[in-house]
Amino acid sequence: GAFIEDAASRAAAASDSTICEPPASLHHPARQSTDAYLRLRAQSTNIGSEQASRIARALFSTLPSCAAEASGWSEPGDGDWRLMHEAYIVKPPHGGSHYLWHRDCDRHLWCAEGVDNTAALDQPPGLAHVARDGVPPEGESAELYAAELYARPPLRAAVPYLTVWTALSRTSRQNGALVLLPAQTASHAADSGGGAARPCGAACEEAHGVAVELQPGDACIFSSDVFHTSRPNRSGRPRQVHCAQYSLGPLRWSRRALERRERLAAAASAAAAVN
Repeated sequence: GAFIEDAASRAAAASDSTICEPPASLHHPARQSTDAYLRLRAQSTNIGSEQASRIARALFSTLPSCAAEASGWSEPGDGDWRLMHEAYIVKPPHGGSHYLWHRDCDRHLWCAEGVDNTAALDQPPGLAHVARDGVPPEGESAELYAAELYARPPLRAAVPYLTVWTALSRTSRQNGALVLLPAQTASHAADSGGGAARPCGAACEEAHGVAVELQPGDACIFSSDVFHTSRPNRSGRPRQVHCAQYSLGPLRWSRRALERRERLAAAASAAAAVN
């Protein structure tokens, strides 16, 4: 209930909404302190203190305990669980994007310390777009970019992380529910390093995908290397979820990787302007 009120106060009931903009400085207190993050979070909402306290308990106690129990990575109530990111993700009535199969690790770990940043940063500009948004550039072949993306091994950092996907409204195939590809799907190619199964082709979603159909308050928890997808909302009501991502220990960003990515993005933009 507190998340629903918070989303409404941010106008997040109708569209996707990042809870608060990430601080520009890698050393900002909100990146390191729970209290500082909650103060930053509170600047863009007008919910009361009671609801804010409930959200704080959910973010830093209830959801991490659920993550620990579901993953087995630590005992519930134990472990160095760190909130990486949170957002409200909404598919409006009769709308919303078709997100291609993707892994969260490919979208979020490209600048983390301890990963192969060369592989992460040197991907083609179009593929980088797919990895970030799950949507191919206009006029480009979704199948081509997706095939390249599926073939890459997942990015891995020094500590694992996962997603807690909490429904704020009922989710179903009709309204664009999340669809997961089970990690051990029979006959599917897995990464050589023991990673999760990769999509087998255009018909994979229908043949092998598992739709995450939830009631409000239910949560789905999955690892960062699990492929998932979702389609537009074909119903007359919005599909609303709260997405929180946690790592088991601190994930630190590489300043050199961030700067290199910025240079590559600027070069890609310049090339697009010329063409």
